[in-house]
Parts: sequence; C-alpha cells; structure tokens
Amino acid sequence: MYRMIQLESLVPETLPGVSLFIKHGDNHVLYKDSTHSFGQKDKERLLGNNVMSLFVKSSEMSTYNQYVESNLALFLNDETLEPLAKQSMLYQASVNYVHEIFDSPAVAIKQNVERCRNLIQYILKDVMSSEGVMTALGSLVGHNAYTYVHSVQVATYSISLHLKIFELGRSELMDVGIGSLFHDYGKVYIPRALLEKPGKLSACEFMEVKKHPNYGYNALKDLEIFSPVALGIVKHHHEKENGNGYPDGLSSYDIARSSKITAIADVFSALTTNRSYREALPKETAMDIMYGEMDGSFDTQYLDTFRDSIT
Repeated sequence: MYRMIQLESLVPETLPGVSLFIKHGDNHVLYKDSTHSFGQKDKERLLGNNVMSLFVKSSEMSTYNQYVESNLALFLNDETLEPLAKQSMLYQASVNYVHEIFDSPAVAIKQNVERCRNLIQYILKDVMSSEGVMTALGSLVGHNAYTYVHSVQVATYSISLHLKIFELGRSELMDVGIGSLFHDYGKVYIPRALLEKPGKLSACEFMEVKKHPNYGYNALKDLEIFSPVALGIVKHHHEKENGNGYPDGLSSYDIARSSKITAIADVFSALTTNRSYREALPKETAMDIMYGEMDGSFDTQYLDTFRDSIT
C-alpha cells in the first residue's frame, strides 16, 4: 500500500530515509530509494513534467509524518520558502495526522492529543495571517483519501468563518478546530464499502450512515479530553435550520453556532472535493446548490458571510 504526498510539501535535501514513488497507470514506480537524497533539481524536474504528487509506502509513513511534524515550525518560519509551499506542508501534515489517527484505535487520539493541538494552532495562525488558504486547500482536492482531506478542509473553513463572524478567544477557536477536525470520526464505525459506494444509498444504508454523529460523539466523549464545544460539533454538524437534520432533529436556535458553521463547511467541502461517484464541483456551483436545493438547511447570515469570503 502507498500513501500520496504533495510535491509542494517536500523541502529538498531534508527528507528522512524513505523511498519515493511515482504513480504510472495502476503501478507505483520507484523514483528515489531511501539511500538517495531528494534535491531541488528533482523537485524542479518533476514539477516541469506536471508531476504534482509522489507516494510513500504505508509502512514508512510514520517516519515521514514524524519528520514533517518535528520540522513544521522550522519550515513555516523559513523565509526562503514560498508561502504556498509552507501551506502545502501544513495541510499535508494535517491530512497525514488524520489518516493515521482515523486508522488507529480510539485510544490513539488521547495518546496524540498534543499533536492535534499543535496542528490546529498552526492552521489557526495560517488562517489569521494568510490570504492563500483557499488555494492551499484547493490543492488537496485531487488527493485520493477523501475522508482525511475533507476533515482538514472542514476544520480550516470552520475556523475561518468563526473568525469572520465572532470575536472568540484562542481557547474556543481551538475547540472549534478540534471538533471540526474530528466531526466525521464516527464514520470509522461505518463499513468502508458503504461510505465509498458509487451509487445512491438505499434507505437502510442511509439510516446506517446517519448513525455516524452519535458513534463519533460517544467514542470521543469516552476519552474525556474533548470539550463540550468540540463534542457538540461532532454530534450536531448534520442538524438543519428547518429541523430536518439528524441525529436529534434540532432547528434554528436549538443548534449551537459552532455546529451551524461546521455544517456549512462540511457541505461546501463535500461538494468541492472529488468523490467516488462524481468529480469536485466548482465553488460557484456548490454555493448555488447550498442556496437552492438545500434552502432551509443553513443559517442564512452565516452562509452569506461564507459566500462573501470565498468569492
């Protein structure tokens, strides 16, 4: 098995001993083995040939993840690196973290909570100081691991929208970021075949998928490390203004603001990201759907602010 990494997220001459592969058709072809360095000329050559991503063996991803996260602060403060390269590294590291944690027992979340907090802090800083967040997140659209990319996008969009609407302290923003990063954690308890089904779900299948907010809420609540704000996002990000959401059928004022905002981020990311059954939609088309077909689902004030922020 192989895992994708963005080429822009690689800093030449710094990589640890991992082998790099290029995907050719259905095969992964060795580009550099673990004994050879990856230099600037390699990166330029690949970009010149329109190669935007490389692959690492799943067995070596822990080595790669440790390298990225341990050097993240250094790279993000390196003035010689382009802003997009820094953002690519940050969001790639976040996707890698989510992938690792979602594929591990729930106790791994508790054991790695500081890693999560560090990444959310970096994302918060990026959202507050950068104009290129949408571009950086858009570069993740082609990633082949939808759930993990989606989680990072939702966390970032949600933090961004909270910042535009409310004057929140860093502690609450951290709770928002953590809750929205884990908003779909309950899907680890749903059969993957069901989540990746290319056709329309049957009524019974959809009922099973609709259980994921409660699955996630109960699993994360038992860890006793998530705040009420974060847990509320996990449980209620599918509630709708008109009361037609789930799992509790809440409406309007009964839905916490953080859940309302995460609901907007969740749907927008889902519509603008590649899925097993369709290509990513342009952001304009996504907004038309959210205002049209999904009328009544969202808080219109929050949705208007989000639309204005992405256009």
